[in-house]
Amino acid sequence: MHSFAAFATFALSFATSVSSLAVPRATPPKGWLTAVLEPYDTYHNRYMALSCNTQHNTAFFDQCCHPLLAKESLADRPAQCDPTDDEEDLPFCDDEDDTTTAAAPVATPTTKAKPTSTSTPHTSATPTTTKKATSTAAKPVSTPASNAASSSVNTGGFATFFYQNGVAGACGTVHSDNDLIAAIDGDRYGNLGKKSSLCGQQVQITNTNNKKTVTVTIADACPTCKNSNSIDLSEGAFKHIATLDDGMVPITWKFV
Repeated sequence: MHSFAAFATFALSFATSVSSLAVPRATPPKGWLTAVLEPYDTYHNRYMALSCNTQHNTAFFDQCCHPLLAKESLADRPAQCDPTDDEEDLPFCDDEDDTTTAAAPVATPTTKAKPTSTSTPHTSATPTTTKKATSTAAKPVSTPASNAASSSVNTGGFATFFYQNGVAGACGTVHSDNDLIAAIDGDRYGNLGKKSSLCGQQVQITNTNNKKTVTVTIADACPTCKNSNSIDLSEGAFKHIATLDDGMVPITWKFV
């Protein structure tokens, strides 16, 4: 029988890799080790509160943005990793003498409870099958205004899917899982606390594996998408271009 130390090592390896996956927001990815890791919704709330989606490939991300083991607490990490501490510990808070421009505010989760080993895992939605992408494409930078005006094809992205759960998206409208809607990458969306100019825009998406296409309406933002050319689809929209078992597929897309 494997020792607990070996199992913990595996769990840490999983925790390090999971934050690089393009997973639906507040929906545990397939394989989430509930018995070993903190509840997924607790991790997701902290991830967003710390703006980890803008901190990839930094020391801060490595220190603060991976899931905790169930027996760990934020006390085991640097103070800046706790979003409930003084705001001067957070990555985007300026000191009084700092003259740089503050980053755009990020929508803050309604709860910021510190994880404990007795927390109840999130179970409101069925986990989706999400596969780790093999692409390492750099994250392109573009603004919502230029996106809406451009009909050029965007490449290097991935499509995933998420469940609506009766909750309004960032654009303020509640949809069903069968509606052909999508959540565009958070960097493209802009300020997550406001309605973006991209809300209501039509996007034609093509699965490059099988050439199937679907046209969707932007209704939400995806802060945890793989890169700026990745899009999170409703279950119904995803089924037009792939099976749910695929979990994640490479895509090209354009505004129409």
